[in-house]
Amino acid sequence: MRRLGLALALAWGCASGAAMAADRPERLVMPPPMLKTIASMPQIADPADAAERRINAALKRLDQAVVKAARTCKGGDWQRSVDAPMRGPGFLSLAITDSWYCADAAHPDAATFSIVYDLVTGRPVDWTRLLPPSLTGTVALEEQADGSKIVTLASRRLFDLYLAGYGTGEDKRDDLDECKQAFKDLAGDGPPGMMVWLDAKGGGLAVQVGLPHVVQACEEPVVIPAAVLRLEGAQPALLRAFESGR
Repeated sequence: MRRLGLALALAWGCASGAAMAADRPERLVMPPPMLKTIASMPQIADPADAAERRINAALKRLDQAVVKAARTCKGGDWQRSVDAPMRGPGFLSLAITDSWYCADAAHPDAATFSIVYDLVTGRPVDWTRLLPPSLTGTVALEEQADGSKIVTLASRRLFDLYLAGYGTGEDKRDDLDECKQAFKDLAGDGPPGMMVWLDAKGGGLAVQVGLPHVVQACEEPVVIPAAVLRLEGAQPALLRAFESGR
């Protein structure tokens, strides 16, 4: 019994330690660029546990993937920028923007993709555990230009919330009507797969919808506020993260 009690205490201590580490704000360091125009993925400084070390390893693999893709882009150019719109507690959120133009391509291209890590497990979040089914819809993996596979959510309700917030910022678009029509055309056969990430500054869930090249200028993220997510049935753990996120 004493051994069992000790084992349970150790297990509880490990779990508590992981939770405490996840509750702290993360300090990120930016390694030197992978290539001249390709920003490296950030690293968690002084990782406190196995979860944080797992995230750092995954981010290094993303660096390796983009370098491989850039080197196969013969006679062209590849650029990458990285933003970390949430650095805890609970989650590390990353938004990555690539632009590339390879010699055998008809035109330049660009795309934004996102990854959100659970700081307790060190793995990408399971959106079905944080958002209601009405907002996750069909969950799928979509391959990116560098070969990475990223989760997308195809939900009619999420898409409607995206459209409701599109073009409502301070900078009004001159092409707002044309852009909204492009999104409606895209969703003609059903809601598109959407990238999502956590935005601490914006106080909500950022949603990005990809468009064909001819209307790509219409792409812009929309942040769905935490108050709306609460009404939609988002989990408390997600809502708490927005209250103290950074």
